[in-house]
Amino acid sequence: MATQADQMLSILEDTASLLKKTQINLKKCPKERLSKPGYLQTRIQTIEEYWNTFKKAHQELLKCTTREQRGVISYFVNEEFFHQEDLYICMMGDLKDLLTAKTPDLSSTSNTSCIEHSPMKVKLPSIKLPTFSGNYEEWPTFKDLFISLIHECTKLSDIEKIHYLKTSVTGEAALLLKHIQPTSANYIQAWESLTHRYNNKRIIVNALLKRLFALKKCSHQSAVQLKVLLDTTSEIINSLKNLNVNTDSWDPLIVFLVAQKLDPESHKEWEQAAYSVNSEDLSTWKDLREFLEATFRALELVTPASSTRTTKERVLHVTTSENEKKKSCVLCKDVHTLCHCNAFNKMTIKERGEHVKTNKLCFNCLGAGHSVFKCRMPMSCRICKRRHHTLLHQPKNTSAAPQVEP
Repeated sequence: MATQADQMLSILEDTASLLKKTQINLKKCPKERLSKPGYLQTRIQTIEEYWNTFKKAHQELLKCTTREQRGVISYFVNEEFFHQEDLYICMMGDLKDLLTAKTPDLSSTSNTSCIEHSPMKVKLPSIKLPTFSGNYEEWPTFKDLFISLIHECTKLSDIEKIHYLKTSVTGEAALLLKHIQPTSANYIQAWESLTHRYNNKRIIVNALLKRLFALKKCSHQSAVQLKVLLDTTSEIINSLKNLNVNTDSWDPLIVFLVAQKLDPESHKEWEQAAYSVNSEDLSTWKDLREFLEATFRALELVTPASSTRTTKERVLHVTTSENEKKKSCVLCKDVHTLCHCNAFNKMTIKERGEHVKTNKLCFNCLGAGHSVFKCRMPMSCRICKRRHHTLLHQPKNTSAAPQVEP
């Protein structure tokens, strides 16, 4: 029995080496050769033969070893089968993608002469597989795309499908599939596990309604804030409709909710506009949507460019203004910043660091009232580009105290 197990292990080791060498050779292969269908088909056939040999030896090894023996054999301990299976899947997937790209299907058109005489063909970018992290609101979109691209694709085997599935999930969803081995027999189980967990219409609808009722109120009349309010509301309503939730009679509720989130000026203009059209009938969501679109477009036209600074620019402006008001040097109490202080510049690098640390100053801007972790100044060391002041930069060839950085 031991002799047969040794033979199988030897075959597995040799076949695994052949698969690894094949992967190395493919990486070194010239692009011109990879564009030839004949070469690709031969490579696919060879890899299939290697993998069939590996699987057969694996099955024989399982038959001639006990559970206790498998607990000490490194082949089983290191899960070599699954490593080689992953290698096989990656190589076969890449080669089949190349083969499909180089051999277009001409049966879908009745007039192949159009293709033959066409001076050029437009190559569309490949559709990127969606990624799902476990957010219930994202599940319907992920499910529809994955079913269309992978689940219902007859050209893909189950081993390839489970590989795509496990690489398309992150976070909580990835943890759910963590203990499911990537084998052909486990694909249906993995897909059903995801579907059972996240295809919960009640939870998805509840999450969408929470977003609808928790819309952020506009602080002032701003094109950006009005667009966010409009787009978020439209997205939620469309998502509910995609879940077959009838929202046709929701207009009074949606209009009320969105109107309450408007800034006072926009809210006043909306009520005036709604009253002028019809003072008796209730306004519809379409009416409010058109009003919001007209309002933010008008604001974009009339708002001066100088007043459309980003939030980051406003924060930096406030921070700079506050620093200018407090220009008194913390070392000599003169009217200048610490970095322009002669006494500070005469210190050694170690002494400067100690002074900054003792006075609880920011190691990045040398200002007071915050740490380097909360520093909003867009500055860094001019020598190493890291988050500390240039005057605190410690050369590598010295034995002084290390730099303090986030």
